[in-house]
Amino acid sequence: MKKYLVKSYLIVFLVITVACLASSCKKKSEAPDTPPVVIKPEVDPPVNPPSFVTNAKNLNIVMFVPNDNPALADYKTRLTTLMIHFQKWFHTEMLRYGYDKYMGLPIDGSTKLVKFIEIKGQQGQADYPYSSSVSAGKILAEIAAYKTTHPSEFSSANHTLILLPNRTDGGDQPFYGYGKNCFAVDNANMAVNKIPNTTSNLLGGMLHELGHGLNLPHDHAKYYTEEPTLGTSLMGSGNVTFSKGQKTFLTEVDAAILNNNEIFQNPVPAEAFYESATTSIDPKVNFNPITQAFDITGSFTSDKTVSDILIYLDPNVNDEGYSSGVGNVNYNAVAWRFNPGAGSTINASAPIKELNYKTDEPYELFVKLLLKNGSTISKSYQFNFKAGVPQIGVNGSAKFYQNASYAGYQVELPVGEYTTAAMVAKGIKDKDISSVVVGLGVKVILYSGDNFTGTSFELTSSSSYVSAFNDKTSSIKIMPLN
Repeated sequence: MKKYLVKSYLIVFLVITVACLASSCKKKSEAPDTPPVVIKPEVDPPVNPPSFVTNAKNLNIVMFVPNDNPALADYKTRLTTLMIHFQKWFHTEMLRYGYDKYMGLPIDGSTKLVKFIEIKGQQGQADYPYSSSVSAGKILAEIAAYKTTHPSEFSSANHTLILLPNRTDGGDQPFYGYGKNCFAVDNANMAVNKIPNTTSNLLGGMLHELGHGLNLPHDHAKYYTEEPTLGTSLMGSGNVTFSKGQKTFLTEVDAAILNNNEIFQNPVPAEAFYESATTSIDPKVNFNPITQAFDITGSFTSDKTVSDILIYLDPNVNDEGYSSGVGNVNYNAVAWRFNPGAGSTINASAPIKELNYKTDEPYELFVKLLLKNGSTISKSYQFNFKAGVPQIGVNGSAKFYQNASYAGYQVELPVGEYTTAAMVAKGIKDKDISSVVVGLGVKVILYSGDNFTGTSFELTSSSSYVSAFNDKTSSIKIMPLN
């Protein structure tokens, strides 16, 4: 890795000043603030630009400027300091888990500041509202068009932070993760010296959305061992706590994901990042009533190197503080990281004391392979807590749906055997099943004939469309795996 620092020699300052005057750069007008802020033109960098780490591949940072809402004149110097603050924060948090890596930031060769790619939007600010269905594709298309004529300005082909000046007409604007891209807002308060900010979550929001653009999903702190001492997970509601200057941290699972992120590598490994892999995951899950923990064992296969096993336990209930009606969004998912075992095996344990919801809630358990190339492969299972006991194995169940993609009527059946008459009595029509959700620790066998006769079709994981057995089921067995 390299660190870049402009020394404050007088001759360098004079050369930069003359160059700026020769190019006829003009200071842009700044949105009014209270009290007024006096800033220097963005073309006149500080005498001693701060040092930062740049890697072989770095975060692309785009200032996307609608044609009726100019960027603030000081954004390059102000946001350079903020981006370096984010870079140091990620590094400090990753060191907690032994990962000595930095998120790469691009450098502007002329100013030695962080490099921003300024792109003039084709439309006005009202044409880029918050809605991702309206704005995300539109903005990304304009960025892609710019990239075709300015390819050298982009470092990574994958990770881009897209900033838009704060709207002046009172409307909303993009502020979310979108695949390996993320959107955030810039205004005069987006600065390190504005932390803490008790009236706005935008600073922490930018860091949170950047996390999404760096492959991080939502997750919560472990309620028992982490939250009381470390505070709030960034990818939970860390946008609020980070903005307020309160304790905010990166979970071990998130640090592991960033450890395999393309723009955290220097040098870049030979293995191509995010290349697809051929994998399989065959976990077996038991609940140990003595240790009060989920024990996850089993095996996996992959034609790409697997660096970590990730386990998520996600309650499908309203996420704290996020009752927006968009459904479960994983803010309260608790996660663990484990090393792969010898012979591509899985051996993990997840104590339920780390969970907040464990009375009568529906849950999903995700078993994920984190590949060395940065990709994650996931397999999910559903179960319920009932009176504080996980309903898996002999206590497990399966859900049967009339239509593909878990649509139409649904009927949940506990472990047991169901003839045609028993199926119909429970609400499932003969030869009417198209998709199945297999509960945790059970397998389902579908039969084409009554009394478990005819051809059969076995499921050990959920299927959104039982194509080979669609509308053929006349009897069912649901059995514990162990």
